[in-house]
Amino acid sequence: MELLKDKMFNGISFEILKEGLGQNSWKPFVVTMRVTNTNEKKKKLSLKVNYISIHHGLKKGSVLCFDFGSYGSFLQSHAFVDMTLDFCENYQNEIEQACDGDRMELIVNDGKIASLLLIRDGGKWYITESRESGSINTNIKNKIEHFEYLDEKFGLTLQKFSVRVIDENSLDLFCEVLAMNGEVSEDGFNIEVAIYDADDNIVKLDSISRYDNDFKGFEVFHFGPIKLDISVEEIGKIRIYPTR
Repeated sequence: MELLKDKMFNGISFEILKEGLGQNSWKPFVVTMRVTNTNEKKKKLSLKVNYISIHHGLKKGSVLCFDFGSYGSFLQSHAFVDMTLDFCENYQNEIEQACDGDRMELIVNDGKIASLLLIRDGGKWYITESRESGSINTNIKNKIEHFEYLDEKFGLTLQKFSVRVIDENSLDLFCEVLAMNGEVSEDGFNIEVAIYDADDNIVKLDSISRYDNDFKGFEVFHFGPIKLDISVEEIGKIRIYPTR
C-alpha cells in the first residue's frame, strides 16, 4: 500500500496531519487534512468524506473550511489549505479517537480527480483502493450551442463548430462564418463566445470583430488558446453567437 501523503493526483496531494476531538462544546471527532496544489494554475476542488470506524461504523463527514465541501472552491497555485473534517452527526459524538483499522472514503471533485479508500495502520494513512481520472474528457463538442435565428438577423451562417482541448484548463474553438448574400453590413459584426460552468455561471468571454472591408464573405474563426479557471470537464455549455 502507498502512503496517502506520497501520492499525487493531477498535481494535488493530501496529507492527514492529526485526528482527535475538536474544540467545540460537544467535542466532535475531527480529522485535519492538508491539501496542496502544486499546479501552475488554481484548481477548483470539492471534497466528500466518510469515516468508517472499526468500533462505531460509518460516519458521514463535513468539510469545515473555505467552502471546500460539495460545491467546491478554488485553491491557488502552489498553495495549501488545512481542512477540518468533522464526523460528528447531529451534535452526538461516538468516536473518541482514531484506531488502526479505521478507514476513510475521500471523493475529490465527484470522482473526476479521484475516489480513494484509506486505511489507518501504525498511525499512518495508506491508500487501499484508488480510482483516478487518468485522462481528460475531450468530447465537449456536444456542449456548443448557437442560435440560427440570430445568424439570420445578421445575414450570416455559423457552422462547422469544433473544439480542440489543449490541456485540463485550456482549449481552442473553431467555426466557419459565411455571409449569406456574400456581403455584410458596413457596420460589421462580432462573433462572441461565452463559456459557462455546470452551475450556469459565465466563466469566460471571447470575441472576434470583422468589418465590411476586411471580411470577404467566408472565414474560419479561431478562438484561442482560451485559458480557463475551471477544468474543461467542468464546462456546462459553450455559446457562440453574432453581435454588432
